[in-house]
Amino acid sequence: MTAACFTHPIDLIKVHLQTSTGRARVWATVRGIVSEAGVLGLYNGLSAALLRQGTYTMARFAVYDTVKARLHTDGTPLKSTDLAAATLLSGIVGGAVGNPAEILNVRMQNDQALPPSMRRNYRNAVHGLYLMVRTEGMRSLCIGLGPSLVRATLATASQFVSYDMLKARMLRYGYEDSVGVHFAASFAAGLVATTVCSPADVVKSRVMAAIKLQDTGTHLVRVPHVWETVWTVYRAEGVRAFFKGWVPSYVRLCPQLVITFIIYEKLRKSYYAHYQ
Repeated sequence: MTAACFTHPIDLIKVHLQTSTGRARVWATVRGIVSEAGVLGLYNGLSAALLRQGTYTMARFAVYDTVKARLHTDGTPLKSTDLAAATLLSGIVGGAVGNPAEILNVRMQNDQALPPSMRRNYRNAVHGLYLMVRTEGMRSLCIGLGPSLVRATLATASQFVSYDMLKARMLRYGYEDSVGVHFAASFAAGLVATTVCSPADVVKSRVMAAIKLQDTGTHLVRVPHVWETVWTVYRAEGVRAFFKGWVPSYVRLCPQLVITFIIYEKLRKSYYAHYQ
């Protein structure tokens, strides 16, 4: 949650780029947001982002560490199959638990990019969740669940596994288990994760942000099929469209992972020091 507060403006810019069907540029997007809503417009949807971190990210960390601890009982390094099992389970749980907050996050961040008549105008995450259930039904909480699970699994694999592997290798080379090692490993893990997750992230954002204006003037969510979205993006914009927002994604994810893993390592060491 601490990391999300620092990186939220970059995440908002990323979502704007991913949901744009044209050739949107970073600085043009920033100028558009600031000119319409001021500097605070860069923090639109912060409550949803914090809710997402409190559900999606915490669930992934908890499940990943729990599974690793259950499998790592004899002191030997974990096998690749063990890491794959921990990654898959934590990605599925995190993606499912955090999907409603993910939808709110994408919608609230993307609202400014829509014409005024089509905006949802969620005041905060709680208000948005209430309106989603009231106007669209409980099924709306599962919009984009497929790509969300895929992205969560890829994110867990590319972030946690690459971080663990890089950290373990640096420790084998004689480096001390310190903040410097945690910083370097998380920095590199951010590069891997951004590239691996970008296509699924773009598809997820498109599906969750999609709307259809009805004749009655009410806003109902159009839920395109995942493969329909993939084909539409590829046919209209080409392969490069699946990597829209890569730069702000990395600029956001890198410091977020650095902050997250450094705090995580401190809390983990403190926990083991006191309770074991």
